[in-house]
Amino acid sequence: MSDPTAIWDYGFRDLEIIELGERVSIGAYSEIIVFRRTKHSSLEGRLTLGDGVVISTGVNLRAAGGAISVGAGSAISQHCVVVAANHRLEPGAARIHTAWDETCCGVEIGMNVWIGAGCIVLPGARIGDNAVIAAGSVVRGEVPAGELWGGVPAKYIKTIE
Repeated sequence: MSDPTAIWDYGFRDLEIIELGERVSIGAYSEIIVFRRTKHSSLEGRLTLGDGVVISTGVNLRAAGGAISVGAGSAISQHCVVVAANHRLEPGAARIHTAWDETCCGVEIGMNVWIGAGCIVLPGARIGDNAVIAAGSVVRGEVPAGELWGGVPAKYIKTIE
């Protein structure tokens, strides 16, 4: 179910790159962008949301230049941002017009993961099953399964399994 205020932006020929499981819930004022191809990257964008995934109010998912995958039973809380790709840093170049960094892209969120309100999940992040990300955190790199991480940048806090 998608709230009627949620914004879905995708190529009209690209529906097969969006895969939604059963009982997926998309909250009010969320913005979901999914594009197979962009002028900034040769990598394919894709969005996969497993069974029972909850995307809360005001979440921004940007699956272009890389894939975003969210495992079954996971929740992304209010006002989070999940970004599959980002621009490369090239000296002297206009930042917004540079190609995307294809060496660090895509986001994988495991099953039964809880991402607290106001988090940012950056390209290349991998969050293992049963992990929890504390509210307001910035996630980059690898978060092992069954751990609580928090902060800017997010760091290990404790094992929760």
